[in-house]
Amino acid sequence: MKKTRSFYFFLLILFVGLTSCVQRAESTPTAWIDYPQDGATFAFGETVSVISHVFAKGGVAEVVLSVNGEAYRRDVPVEAGQEFTDLHQDWIPSEAGIYTLQVRAYNSEGQTGNPASISVEVKGDAPTQAPTFLVTATLVPTGAPTFTPTFVPDMPTSTPTLVPPAPATFTPTSPPPPPADTTPPPVPTPVVPAGGLVLSCRATQNLVWLPVTDPSGILGYYVKLEKEITAGNWQSAGGYGPVADKQLTVNVNCGRRYRWMVRAEDGAGNFSAWSAPSAFAINLE
Repeated sequence: MKKTRSFYFFLLILFVGLTSCVQRAESTPTAWIDYPQDGATFAFGETVSVISHVFAKGGVAEVVLSVNGEAYRRDVPVEAGQEFTDLHQDWIPSEAGIYTLQVRAYNSEGQTGNPASISVEVKGDAPTQAPTFLVTATLVPTGAPTFTPTFVPDMPTSTPTLVPPAPATFTPTSPPPPPADTTPPPVPTPVVPAGGLVLSCRATQNLVWLPVTDPSGILGYYVKLEKEITAGNWQSAGGYGPVADKQLTVNVNCGRRYRWMVRAEDGAGNFSAWSAPSAFAINLE
């Protein structure tokens, strides 16, 4: 009875262990290489197409092909999210030799399991390049060149005659006339007799003024003499001009009061204003 119990207990432990291994295998990404077979031989320069099947619970995210332990290429399945799929990955050997090819699968969480691994042999050498021939051309002269003279007639030469240019003719032009003078000359100032002076009885009296200048010149002076009839009432006693000098002698009567004014005319015919009146008196004695 005890032996029977021990046997059943052993079977129970074995079943639990196998179940645990199967569950771990199903949860770990797994890869199988379908082609080429382990130990296959290829010629150098031939493209090796590695065909594999991969499994990953929850979907295969990436498949890596490694050559001699170094990742050669990474591929994503055409239909993402599949748990079981196949994949073709091409490899071109760089030289002859024995290579270890490995295929490793990754799930969406980045987990991976043991890779599928095979060994293949690549035979042959790299193709040799065809020799390049350098052709050197040798030039062989065909004969000395011949020259045929060509007669060229002499052309008459002419001696140019220099004709001096005619001297330039300049016609002087008169400068434009200056602008017309429209400005009157300054006003002359009476000086003799001084304003308000009382003189002794006489028949004539000299009237003297300060001369003025103008750009057009002074043509002459004009003098206006007035006598007082009644207080503040003045009457003309004579007009004179044009006078070229700066003074003038006028006739006067004793016992009269006089005043006089002077103005100038320039060469352009402009007249100044009359000066302020200058008054003087002639006594009876």
